[in-house]
Formats: sequence, structure tokens, C-alpha cells
Amino acid sequence: MSAEMTELLINVFFVTLLCLPVFLITWLATRHRNVTNLKTDFSNPRKETMLSIAIVVSISFVLALLIFLLYLNAGGTLGTPSQYTLGNALFEWGLYGALFIFPVLAVVKLRHQSFETVGITRKNAVFSTALGLVSGLILTILIFSFGGTTGNFSTNNVLYGFVYFLAVGFGEELLFRGYLQLRCTSWLGTSKGLILASVIMAFYHLPQRIFAVGLDPLQALVSAVGVLPLSLALGFLMLRTKNTLGPAIMHTLVDWIPSFL
Repeated sequence: MSAEMTELLINVFFVTLLCLPVFLITWLATRHRNVTNLKTDFSNPRKETMLSIAIVVSISFVLALLIFLLYLNAGGTLGTPSQYTLGNALFEWGLYGALFIFPVLAVVKLRHQSFETVGITRKNAVFSTALGLVSGLILTILIFSFGGTTGNFSTNNVLYGFVYFLAVGFGEELLFRGYLQLRCTSWLGTSKGLILASVIMAFYHLPQRIFAVGLDPLQALVSAVGVLPLSLALGFLMLRTKNTLGPAIMHTLVDWIPSFL
């Protein structure tokens, strides 16, 4: 086994350990709290789930194709931004708005469903946001403890980085948690639906790992598996708080702060 593969497997194990406190915190915070249920009584849950999977796969394919074309145009690995500007932050919002946010909201409206069916609602909003903030901060504190930091939190670069990752956090959580997971759980039940949606989200990262990060296919597969514990933790937060805001905030923090370590 190569040194790179060993490091990736260690990272998978490391991420899994770091996510365990998030599960515990979420469970303890919601154990005795009456969270208002969402109105997701679909007339045909199986059909809704199959449609949501088809749409998620289609969006993932379009994004993968876009990344591949950019990879060809660049003549090599794209990498990730080392400096965040207003321009690339707004570009990220445009990208996620066009590929993630708008298609989901359009499908919901075309099917005469409310935004509540994708977890966008006032119900549980404050509680979900607060728990997402706490969980995200605790997870990033754990990352700080093991990795240290050299970031400067007074610079515009960090501010624009937050705007950049907010697009990623909200866009992906709306698609995978609010849209996909709520439909998977309505058909398969909470456990199976959580696992299916989380696995799909984890493997959606494969093209990004290959063409942006520069991993070979096997390394990219292991790296995608490493996303699964965090994906499950975000999905569990969605299950327990029944609002997309909490996972979106947590996702944003987990992406944002480590990028400045």
C-alpha cells in the first residue's frame, strides 16, 4: 500500500472519530425536545424518491462534466482557491444557484409542493440553526486541536471565503438533505433513507477529487468514503431538527475554517 493511500485511510478513520461527538451532541440536544414534523406526506413516496435520485444524478453529471471541461482547459488539475475574493465568492453562488438551488426549487414548484418539503420552513429554524452552529464549531475546534491554525480571521480573504463556502453549504444541503434525504426517508424509513442519501452525497464528490484535487481513481474513491461520516452526521442533524438550515450552517463551518488551517 502506498504512503498516499495509507494517509487517506488514516484521514477516513480520523474524520469518523471527529464526527462521533456531533452525533452525540445532536442526539442529546433533541432527545427530549418536541421537534415539529414537516408536511412531507407524498402521495407516492417511491416515485418521489426515484425522481429525486434521477435529478441529483443529473445535476452531479452536469457538474462533473463542467469540472472535466475546466480540467481540460487548464491542462491539468484545477486545485482549490488559495485566496478568496469577492469575484470567486459570487461565482460560487452563481454556480450553486444555477445547478443546485434553482433546479430544486423549480421542481418543487412544478410538482405543486411547498418549500417545507425540502426543509425550508420557519418550523424548528432557530433550533436547527443553533444546533448546526454548535455542532459545526465543536467539530472545527476538534480540527483545530489536532491540526493547528495559521489563519487570520480579520482579513477580507477569510470573509469572502465564508461567503464562498456558504454557497457550497446551503446549495449541497438543500439538494442532498432537504430534497433527496426527505424523500428517501419518506419511502425507505429514517435509517435506510439516511444511509442512501448520505452514500449518494459522498460519491458525488468523486469527480472533484480527481479533477480538482488531483487524486487517482482509487485514492478518490477512498477520499469519497471519507466524506461519508460527515455526510451521515449532517443527515442525522437534518433528521433530528427537520430543517435544512442547521446542516447548511454546520457544512459551511466545516468547509470554511479548515481551509484556513
